[in-house]
Amino acid sequence: MDNRWLNFESIANARDLGGLKTLEGHTITSGLLLRSANLANASRGDMETLQREYRLSKIIDLRTATEREERPDASIPGVAVRHIPVFSEQLAGISHEKGTDASQLQKLIPKLDGLYRLMVTNESCRRSLGLAAACVMEHDFTSGSVLWHCTEGKDRCGLLTVILLSALCVDRQQIREDYLLTNEVNRPKAETYYKQVLAAGRPANEAEMVRDVFLARESYLDAAFSAIDEHYPDMDSFLLDGLYIPEGAIEKFRMSILH
Repeated sequence: MDNRWLNFESIANARDLGGLKTLEGHTITSGLLLRSANLANASRGDMETLQREYRLSKIIDLRTATEREERPDASIPGVAVRHIPVFSEQLAGISHEKGTDASQLQKLIPKLDGLYRLMVTNESCRRSLGLAAACVMEHDFTSGSVLWHCTEGKDRCGLLTVILLSALCVDRQQIREDYLLTNEVNRPKAETYYKQVLAAGRPANEAEMVRDVFLARESYLDAAFSAIDEHYPDMDSFLLDGLYIPEGAIEKFRMSILH
C-alpha cells in the first residue's frame, strides 16, 4: 500500500485510495479519492499539485467551526469546500485533536475505543458522517477528485474512509491496513509527546496514553466495527439505515469509482 502515499511539502498523512481491490474483484480508480490531515499549512507547491495532478474539485472538512477558525485551511482557487463537522462543539472536547499541548492532552484524553463507538452510535455523529459520505458519493468525478480531512487525518477522516471503502465492498482487512498506515507518519510525533510527558515528571502510563492518541490502534477500529455489528444486521443496513445514505448514491459511487 505504500505506493498510495501522496508526497506533499506540508500536508501530512495524505494518501490515495486508488488501487484497493473489492470483494468482487474490481479496483478503485486512482487519483479520485484522497484523504489527509488538515490543509492549514499547505504550501503553494502542494496546492498546485492538488490542482494539476489530481484535478482537486472538492474538499470536505470534518472539523468543528472552532477548529477551522484556529487553523483555517489554505484556500485553493476553483475548489469547492464543504464544512461537515462530525462532532458538535459540545462533543468536540472529547477528541484529542482539539489541542496538541502535552499538558492539555492529559486532561482531554478519552478512551478512544469509546470515541469510535460514539461516532457510529450517536445520532448527530452518524448523520454528519452520512452526509459527508453522500457528499463524496454524489460528486461528479469527471470534474476531478475529492479530498476529505479532519485535523490529524486519523479518527474522523479514518472513519469516513471506513464508510466509503465499505460502500465499495472492500474487505475489512484492507480497510484495517489502510487505517493503520497513519502510524507510519504519526509515530515520530507520538514519540515526541511521549518524551515530553516523561520529562515533565509524569508516570509512564500517562505518557503512553498521550502517545497513543496520535496513533491508529486496531482496538479503536474494532470498537467501531463491533458497534456497527451490534446494531445492524450488515454493513449495507448501517449505510442505508444508520447513516441515511440514499441507495442510489451508493450505486452511483460504485459505477463512478470502480473499474
